[in-house]
Amino acid sequence: MKHRKLYPKINTVSGVLISTGYCGLKKNSKKDLVIIQFDKNSKLVGVFTNSKTKSEAVRWSKNNIKNKIQAIIINSGNANALTGKDGYNSIKKYTSCLAKTAGCSSKNILVASTGVIGEKLDYKKINKVIPQLYKKSKIKCCSWKSFSESIMTTDTFPKAASRKVKIANKEVVISGVAKGSGMIYPNMGTMLAFVFTDANIPKKILQKSLLYGVKNSFNSISVDGDTSTNDTVFFVSTSKQKHKKINSFNDTHYLNFLRELNNLLLDLALQIVRDGEGARKLIKILVKNAKTYKRAKNIAFSIANSLLVKTFLGSNEINLGRIFMAIGKSYESINQDKISYSIGNINIVKNGKLINKIKTTTIKNCLNKKEILLSIDLQEGKENISVYTCDLTKKYIDINTNYLT
Repeated sequence: MKHRKLYPKINTVSGVLISTGYCGLKKNSKKDLVIIQFDKNSKLVGVFTNSKTKSEAVRWSKNNIKNKIQAIIINSGNANALTGKDGYNSIKKYTSCLAKTAGCSSKNILVASTGVIGEKLDYKKINKVIPQLYKKSKIKCCSWKSFSESIMTTDTFPKAASRKVKIANKEVVISGVAKGSGMIYPNMGTMLAFVFTDANIPKKILQKSLLYGVKNSFNSISVDGDTSTNDTVFFVSTSKQKHKKINSFNDTHYLNFLRELNNLLLDLALQIVRDGEGARKLIKILVKNAKTYKRAKNIAFSIANSLLVKTFLGSNEINLGRIFMAIGKSYESINQDKISYSIGNINIVKNGKLINKIKTTTIKNCLNKKEILLSIDLQEGKENISVYTCDLTKKYIDINTNYLT
């Protein structure tokens, strides 16, 4: 799959200070630490993994997110998961160091971690560089690109997106970065995302906006069907712009902002899928005319997480029945005699039966594209869903059997 070569232009968000550095958690001497500070009037909300085996970073942030947040500290190179009380206490140590430097309480600081599961996190390495990073951000902020690169693990390119949109007649900015390429599956994947806006949005509306946007972006992607211990999305409003007051989620002046926020979240999510470990193709799975949204989602992810479907779509072997199999293993009560599906603009199955007159070369030409649309029509209702995945290649095995070296 073609990776992004040029880092996009990211608009500065007033009220956000970013500093990045290297503390020694990564073995390759690349940056592995980020400190983000916010304006005192900022509001922050978040969404976390639904995994029942959470990292200590997720547990810390879930415990403190209702507090007035002044900073986030992010590390890569160590997931701080499967580390128990020692891992949680290490967070206490380095957040206390940052709190002392910034003049706040450690309860006003959130954390995020990504990297290898099961390795002890050496908080002393983080504490050693916190003062200089804090001081650096006060002089000159680090770039968004440096931010993106500092949180990468198996990612092959830094991920970011930015939008400008008007609330009433006032222009506001939305900018965000993300990381992730493997262990990606709702809710959510081994992914971190940090989104910022200078718009002045009440916290309740901010939270509803994030949940709404995540549903059709980060919770609609799958690379390998594995849900991580560390997934986190934070959304911060610095409230620096003075625009018409937003009183409700359905405020007419808010709709354009919400639309651009959703576009930005989907942009970041698709960058993660495009960077799926070993992936060469982006695959969109559209399940339409389902009886319920839940049914559509279950069937879509049954297909997206099928190793046989993913290898079929990544190869030149024409094995069209694998899609039919994957629909059935969702265990949803559907009428198989009504199922129709297509790949690209090529109709493959009509009313539960494989179409006979299909040219193999036509299908192969479609499968050789970098982006593939797989459309399934259940012909039983009006609910639709789109989810995104990638093909599965031998490179995925290579990456994940050499991850620790």
